[in-house]
Amino acid sequence: MRIAHLSLDEKFIDIAIDQFNLLSNVDSTFCAQANGNEFKFIKSKNVKLFHSSEDMVSFINEGKFDYVVMHSMCISPRYLLKLEAPILWCSWGFDIYSDKSSIIKRIIHLSLYKPLTRAAANVGPQSAKDKITLLLRKIGIRSKRQKRLDQLIKKIPYLSVVLPSEFEAVQKAYTHFKLFPFTYINRQKSVPFSPYTGTNNSILLGNSLDPANNHIDILDTLEKRSIRCNAYIPISYPVNDAYKKSLKDFASKLKYVQVHFLEDYMPLSDYYKIIDGCSVAIFGHIRQQAIGNIFRMFYTGKKILLYKNSIAYNYFQKKNLHLFTIEDDLQASIFESPLSIEKQKINYDFANDDDNFEKHMATLQTFFDQLQKSIG
Repeated sequence: MRIAHLSLDEKFIDIAIDQFNLLSNVDSTFCAQANGNEFKFIKSKNVKLFHSSEDMVSFINEGKFDYVVMHSMCISPRYLLKLEAPILWCSWGFDIYSDKSSIIKRIIHLSLYKPLTRAAANVGPQSAKDKITLLLRKIGIRSKRQKRLDQLIKKIPYLSVVLPSEFEAVQKAYTHFKLFPFTYINRQKSVPFSPYTGTNNSILLGNSLDPANNHIDILDTLEKRSIRCNAYIPISYPVNDAYKKSLKDFASKLKYVQVHFLEDYMPLSDYYKIIDGCSVAIFGHIRQQAIGNIFRMFYTGKKILLYKNSIAYNYFQKKNLHLFTIEDDLQASIFESPLSIEKQKINYDFANDDDNFEKHMATLQTFFDQLQKSIG
């Protein structure tokens, strides 16, 4: 079976390449679009570089591949609709969720931003044209962009998601989707269980500069509750200079919270050294996001706080994991003692089982074996 992979120059693509190189009877060709003449994040060799979406799609169509693995809806539906082979869509979250103020309605439509962050990030339509587009969508009149997206979604037969509960939510509205059991699991040495017994007032706040982290609302809560702490905030991606300035301006005025911005992209080992030194992690996402960071905190026995209405909180609660809520538990007392060893072990065992590389590869191989049979 011949598979083409379509992506941008992203740091997760090397993980996908490692997985697909291990599959039997699956011949993969990786195609990625980049701005320059070399990749910034992709390190693997033999990845075809393209400067335009049109050229990448044309190459894939000319190759007569059996399937296309789309690593997020990374290019415009205008080009993706031209793909001739069936699509296996690896959703990243941003491409299946949309905020209530977005002019484009995606598969899962939620209110993604808390009030202060929403205002600081200028979320929502800015131009008169976009405001009219949103108004028309709300009364059932779709824009050309919306029609293209809806047409593309109906065309895609397979979808992968990060959390099983997401697929259940998707299928309520789009019953045609079949599950593509792919996830970006690293082939790495297992993390041994080592109970965390320390205490400090350092927190990891969020996983990126994406305003969906709701950084400002969380910082405001910490400040209003007079919680003295050091907050480490990764902001190396995505590019959003206006929101970065608003976030830094807000952080500079805080009295109780000392903010440390992680601005530069760094090797994973260096990143782990920083976040492993935090006793608490706070993730303000409403949609599924930062699951890799959450799992790292499960592995290292740290306390995790989420909003009650977040997708992740509701999923992990149903799995009987031990979490805290931003609304009720974000108090100075959260730093006074670590999670009990028994509760740390429950969280660790869940992550260790769910993050099992060998089990994942067996499931992925079975999927492609069955897919091969379906096409003869």
